[in-house]
Amino acid sequence: MTDNTGNTGLAITPAHTLIEKTFGLEYFTTSPKIIEQTVKPKIPKKKKGKATADSPAQVTLEQKAATEVTSLAEKKPESKEVPVFGQNNAKRLVIAVLREVIAPFIDRSEDPEETISIRVNEREIIEVPARKMKSKEKLAGLRLCRAYEVVDASYEYNVVKTHAEITNPNSVLFGDSIVGQSEAAMLPSRVKYSSSYSIRERVKLTTKLTHNALSEQGTMWDREKRKNRTSLFSTEYILPGTLFPSFIVIDDPTPESLVHILMCLRETRYGAQTSITGPNIKNTIVAILGCQNEPPVTSYTITKNHPELQESKDLRTDVIKTIIQDLSGTNGKLMSGKLLEDFLAEANKLDGNSMKAIYAKLKQDAVDLCKYAGFGK
Repeated sequence: MTDNTGNTGLAITPAHTLIEKTFGLEYFTTSPKIIEQTVKPKIPKKKKGKATADSPAQVTLEQKAATEVTSLAEKKPESKEVPVFGQNNAKRLVIAVLREVIAPFIDRSEDPEETISIRVNEREIIEVPARKMKSKEKLAGLRLCRAYEVVDASYEYNVVKTHAEITNPNSVLFGDSIVGQSEAAMLPSRVKYSSSYSIRERVKLTTKLTHNALSEQGTMWDREKRKNRTSLFSTEYILPGTLFPSFIVIDDPTPESLVHILMCLRETRYGAQTSITGPNIKNTIVAILGCQNEPPVTSYTITKNHPELQESKDLRTDVIKTIIQDLSGTNGKLMSGKLLEDFLAEANKLDGNSMKAIYAKLKQDAVDLCKYAGFGK
């Protein structure tokens, strides 16, 4: 384990120090838990034999058994170390994010021409399923792990085959499973996503564009068939400026795991056709809540319970105020406003050595968890 100067053996990383001085460590797990286990003595059964009760052989057996029982009874309790990612404490972090569309964004499922939507309060609003955000941010996390060399070089997204591959920070946080037949393991996700919903109606936030497949010459002419091709198709886009409140929950976080998720939220490419398009969503963290159990505040409740937001003239500001207001009415510790801005500014200042120390700690915590879970035995 290294600190930000490259020294080894230090348990406190720059992430630990940053969070301790800004938010506090009340809702973070920072060290292994030691559990004392008392071993119940086992009384050996008397051996069967032909010796009588008063014979020297029988007396010897009884003395030996008594000595063994005394030895077992005097045995000290054993201690077991539970790693930070194996404790499942009543600690949660809720990260409230405002996602703003900054370029045409495609949100579709089975119908290639229709945006996913639901009806709320007699209005049709846009729904972005949780998986569409999580998958992109998990990929962003994988790239970070590769950059800091804390994931096996043979790892392939959604094609994990060995215990060595699954033993990495990103798999521990976002969940993963081995698909190979020779080895088996599964890690549940510690990062929970819920679907995101638009504030305003779909009809006001989308437009359809017609596309065609031009030839190399830039025309629709099919030279072999001597006629124009009919390769027109339509796609519905979500317009720039659309806002989606979004909530992410980290179960029993460590300081380093929060930094990893913050880095993942720098992702900017979401939805369909991201292989040919650039950034289309900007993420802004508007609040972080530390709590024992996450409150019933979601993107859906923001849209459903605050219909007045539809007519807002400053929607972005009003949505942020509403999110903070709804989270403020719950138990826990809320970081927002200037305090949050200062915290995020400090997080953005973490240099290369600091990030190496943070990811070295994440890697060691992942190794400890997989060893504790019995992977690879």
